[in-house]
Amino acid sequence: MAASKRILIVGAGSIGLKHLRAFGSPEQLPGLVAVDPRAEARARAAELGAEILDSDWDSLDLSSFDGVVICAPAPMHVPYAIRCLREGVPVLSEKPLSHSWERVDELLDVASRDGAAPSGVAYVRRYHPAHERACEFLASGELGAMLEVRITAGQPFITYRPDYRQIYYASRAQGGGCLLDCASHFIDLVQWYLGPIGSMCGFIRHLALEGVEVEDTVALSLDFRTGALGSLHVNQFQPLNENRIEFCGVDGILRIIEPGFACQIWRKSSTEWEDLPVEPGDYAEALRRQAAAFLAAIDGGPPMRTSIADAARTLRLCLDLLESSGA
Repeated sequence: MAASKRILIVGAGSIGLKHLRAFGSPEQLPGLVAVDPRAEARARAAELGAEILDSDWDSLDLSSFDGVVICAPAPMHVPYAIRCLREGVPVLSEKPLSHSWERVDELLDVASRDGAAPSGVAYVRRYHPAHERACEFLASGELGAMLEVRITAGQPFITYRPDYRQIYYASRAQGGGCLLDCASHFIDLVQWYLGPIGSMCGFIRHLALEGVEVEDTVALSLDFRTGALGSLHVNQFQPLNENRIEFCGVDGILRIIEPGFACQIWRKSSTEWEDLPVEPGDYAEALRRQAAAFLAAIDGGPPMRTSIADAARTLRLCLDLLESSGA
């Protein structure tokens, strides 16, 4: 039962605290444990009811946990996940999978072995109820084959992370920048809808955010293995927080607008947009569903929706673009 699980949260920064809240919701109720080298982070985790370990990663006995959630900086994701899987402990890693390809092949090997513990990467949009319903609807074929996806996304990042100059975001070596930190969410999401991207090209550029040199804007073209095409434009400076995702085919269009997660359909015979009823939910709800899915996977349920192999494909696309851009 979920209530008997002991879940270790590695890293009690912003995202680690969100995972603590998600796993600590009334529906989950596992035993939550947190480890973090920073005293202030440990204090915040304790306020959320987590047991705090006065230990470091290398000295932890992972066999005492039913699952591990890695919320440490991106360079730690791969080595920490490898250790978990080699010791037979289920693991959910935060995104991106890494900031480089170092040891990713080793992780892919250990994750794909027969009898490997459950694993996944926390691209949480796959668990939002609106995206669940929209993906299911497109898969039904009611609008025909989807031949193109268009995404325009942006936010005033400084409003949501006023400390962006002091955190991982400012450092390429820590997985920062718009491409890995933000745009990779959408790259992962559209592959859940439309299947693998065969190739990706485009531009990344620093245009506006003060005090950092990493890119705050990306403009990408996507070529899916099915023959579908896509475009993804993301910036982190515009004053409006809005993402518009449109899947387009000959017989119809499905549009999703975030936040709010409104879903609309335009059919071939339409004269106006039609609402697609979806269950309401915010990002916190998606995190709760993802937590529940991880607990279920530990108990032998369905695998996590973004596998390590899925996240590695997204990482490879991003790293190739960074290399071609000279970043």
